[in-house]
Amino acid sequence: MYKILKAEKLAEKIFLMDVEAPRVAKHCEPGQFVIVKMDDLGERIPLTICDYDREAGTITIVVQIVGASTEKMSHLKAGDAFEDFVGPLGCPSELISKDIEELKKMNIVFIAGGLGTAPVYPQVSASVQEVFENSGLTDNDAKTELDKSVERINAKLKRYVMK
Repeated sequence: MYKILKAEKLAEKIFLMDVEAPRVAKHCEPGQFVIVKMDDLGERIPLTICDYDREAGTITIVVQIVGASTEKMSHLKAGDAFEDFVGPLGCPSELISKDIEELKKMNIVFIAGGLGTAPVYPQVSASVQEVFENSGLTDNDAKTELDKSVERINAKLKRYVMK
């Protein structure tokens, strides 16, 4: 069983969940997905990995209600669990394998809207982190710049969270 640590309504018919899945968190990369099953009778639902924390062993998914199974999933709360949580599946983002010096020279534009923003977030986050980790900034400068970037991203994401 894969315990749900956090379940939050982001907007009408859109829900975020943090799931305890240490093996998946250890091996996933931006751009990959998981397949979840709520119970023995439930269907297999593919969901993009929206974020992950390797140290905590957690995966973040975002679910949009589009049918009976995702409607049922929207009622899960922290403390509930998925029967099955398979992953990581699929190919990681192409940016993960690029040389950092190549990435620094590129102008990269990420375009997403609505629920499509969730799968783009880990790619942007990983790209920004990689650039800072391999830049010539001192530790304090890099941390300050990364903190500013995270604050800007969080401020933008808050616009999409339902109050």
